[in-house]
Amino acid sequence: MMVAPLPPAAMQAPVVAMMAVPMSMVVMRPAAPSLPPPTDAQSLRARYGAPDFIRRDMETELWRYDSEACAIFFFLYREGDALKLRYSETTPRGMNMAADPRCVESLNGRGGMF
Repeated sequence: MMVAPLPPAAMQAPVVAMMAVPMSMVVMRPAAPSLPPPTDAQSLRARYGAPDFIRRDMETELWRYDSEACAIFFFLYREGDALKLRYSETTPRGMNMAADPRCVESLNGRGGMF
């Protein structure tokens, strides 16, 4: 049985030397700062823009934002001159479950001030 000879060094793939890089030279990018959750009407509009629907009652407002897969409802209650966010829920989950974080996240592309 004949074994083929190795090609000349010029035709062989170069060997890549592995270098150990000290951790002091590794540049780590900080994680994007997470924004605080909205707490009132002003911060809701700043984060998500204008709601798709608003229902106004005596001292409360319901704001609905729609996305392709879900809707999120924010319940705001008047405290002095401000409307404060007290509760939120998403559909199709309903009020017996916490708001779906994926639904809330889908609102981030709506274009408020951020």
